[in-house]
Amino acid sequence: RAVSRRHGLRVSFAPAVLGQGVGNGGHLHLSAWRGGTNLHAGGAGRYGMTPEAESFVAGVLGRLPALTAMTAPSPASRLRLRPSQWAGVFTAWGRETREAALRIVTGTAGIRDRAANLEVKPVDLAANPYLALASVIAAGLDGLASSAPLPEEITGDPALLDPADAAARGVRRLPVTLAESVAAFRADEVLRTALGPVLADAVVAVRLGEAGAVEGLDDEGVAAAYRWKY
Repeated sequence: RAVSRRHGLRVSFAPAVLGQGVGNGGHLHLSAWRGGTNLHAGGAGRYGMTPEAESFVAGVLGRLPALTAMTAPSPASRLRLRPSQWAGVFTAWGRETREAALRIVTGTAGIRDRAANLEVKPVDLAANPYLALASVIAAGLDGLASSAPLPEEITGDPALLDPADAAARGVRRLPVTLAESVAAFRADEVLRTALGPVLADAVVAVRLGEAGAVEGLDDEGVAAAYRWKY
């Protein structure tokens, strides 16, 4: 903001500053380590992942609908989470699949043991970073603890998959409304337990309150309401 002001400009970090078009993301990168070793590199699994890393990714993938209550928490977030706009709105993973919600980053040759990580794309700057990180980590650790299997990689744009093929491969559209995200979060015992009952109930109340506050507004109205809040 300070840099923009020096140039006579005003910057917004809102998920969407206009009702249509590509929004502002805040993609999250993280990696699971054990005993000083990055589990996302040097393994025998896909793209060098260890079995534990694959299960960690699977845990995040399986809870993405509920996670969006923390990672894309505002009504304006829904203006960004649209297919074919690089926001990752499908439960899919891949290495170079820009439209998948999760992307495997292998890192640069020579430093892959330190740089390999998981990118979570349906995240924006309306998110509380503590809630977002805590929830994603909880999802990943639950997958690791249960040795969750990672499904097949999706290449290309998931939006272009035949609906029957997408369903068979476990590819689902993430919640379209904030209320749908809240419903998924309410039903997710792992995430609610990770946050604790008081904080989990507060998340639900705040999200539903924000959804109600913009009820009746069209996309441009929602964008205008949040344009200068972030």
